Amino acid sequence: MSRIACFVERYNFSDPKEAMALQNFRRTAEKMGHTFNFLFREHLQEIPKYDAVFIRATTDPLYIAYVVSKEAWEMGLNVVDDPKSIQICGNKIHLYSLFKKYNVPHIPTIFLNKDEFHHKRIMEIFKTFGRPVVVKAPYTSFSRYVEKAACETSFREVAKRFFRRSDVLAVQEFMPTAFDWRVGVLNNEVLYVCKYMVPKGRWKHGAKRRGRPSFVWGRTVTLKRENAPAELKETALKACEVVGHGLYGVDIKEVNGNYVVVEVNDNPSIYAGNEDLRNRDVYEKIITYLVN
Repeated sequence: MSRIACFVERYNFSDPKEAMALQNFRRTAEKMGHTFNFLFREHLQEIPKYDAVFIRATTDPLYIAYVVSKEAWEMGLNVVDDPKSIQICGNKIHLYSLFKKYNVPHIPTIFLNKDEFHHKRIMEIFKTFGRPVVVKAPYTSFSRYVEKAACETSFREVAKRFFRRSDVLAVQEFMPTAFDWRVGVLNNEVLYVCKYMVPKGRWKHGAKRRGRPSFVWGRTVTLKRENAPAELKETALKACEVVGHGLYGVDIKEVNGNYVVVEVNDNPSIYAGNEDLRNRDVYEKIITYLVN
């Protein structure tokens, strides 16, 4: 029997589907003979009591979840997500550099630093990628700090805001698709496969409502992992190899029959009725990995 701590924040229970998935994790662990307790930030002193830590809160390197991961990792506990994976996935500049180094097919990307932020360089980028382009800050999650720019004025406006977060930005070719593939990977094996649909009139799965702080999300269409295209799964596994051996969600675009990686995410979303819909063993596989 192993003792598992699941680090969460209060907001993890605000969506019924996420709350249900968390309860599924607990029921599965207990059915397998393990203890599974939710651990909140006010109880971090209890980490040494556990054998494994499963993080479900946002894992940005500046957030408390990263501190939990690093502390548990240094104590020798099994951790998902581990701090190395959080560091790599949390910094898109580092991630795209690894894709390029290890020949992982990915969206064409140019890095732009503050010294290159001038008219000539912006025009070169438009000439290379066409218009619009996608501008990303290195530290992004849930589609935040990812915006389109179709002219120099909008490019400058977006870049100026993003440069407040980083000295280097990623600029990418715009590849409009009706959906993005999401492939869940655990320890170099495909765990689940979904299509994250793009809402009508939008260009990404999660888009901010005009004039509101809330987001509108597209539908999730789930496939059995064994029925998903082999090349898609191979591309996802290759992308994860440059990150580590933990739990990841790989976003992939399919363009003209080719698969290109958008990014690898640590701490991927798992909502009841979405990612687990076609492969119900998602929970058991993750618990088994945690305790072994």
